[in-house]
Amino acid sequence: MPDAIVEEIVVFGRRFAVAVEGPDADRRFSATIREIATGRVLTRAPVRGRSAADARDRALEVMHNLLGIERLHEIVIEVAREIAPGARVDLTEDAHSIHAGLSGGWELAIPFAIPRDEVYDPAFDPERARELIREHFAAHLRRAGISRGGPVSPPTNSP
Repeated sequence: MPDAIVEEIVVFGRRFAVAVEGPDADRRFSATIREIATGRVLTRAPVRGRSAADARDRALEVMHNLLGIERLHEIVIEVAREIAPGARVDLTEDAHSIHAGLSGGWELAIPFAIPRDEVYDPAFDPERARELIREHFAAHLRRAGISRGGPVSPPTNSP
């Protein structure tokens, strides 16, 4: 098998090395994605393709999608820390949307949901998403275990 072709890619200000190897015995190419600063491999298994270019393109798509979800998760965690101190953020996903709920001392009467396409869109605006999440949390946040009634006011930092 020939040496890997390694390319450095910057996504959302983070540097990644995309290494493409192949072809293997099945005439397939494999791409691995590693964050340069931490050494963390982004996917559990290499991204495969029928050509080196195909494996690279698929790896870039996977990388942008995963990093988009990570970025959304970080935003939800930031908002939760402000509005629902001590809550854990539970991120789930289905074929169409990414959902954020809370557990611990706080919960959302209605989980926050955002279409995957919006999160993956290169024009995704993190600040606008932060506003939407904050508005949703303010409207649907309640103490865990409270089954009736409306949202509760989040704690204030005033003495």
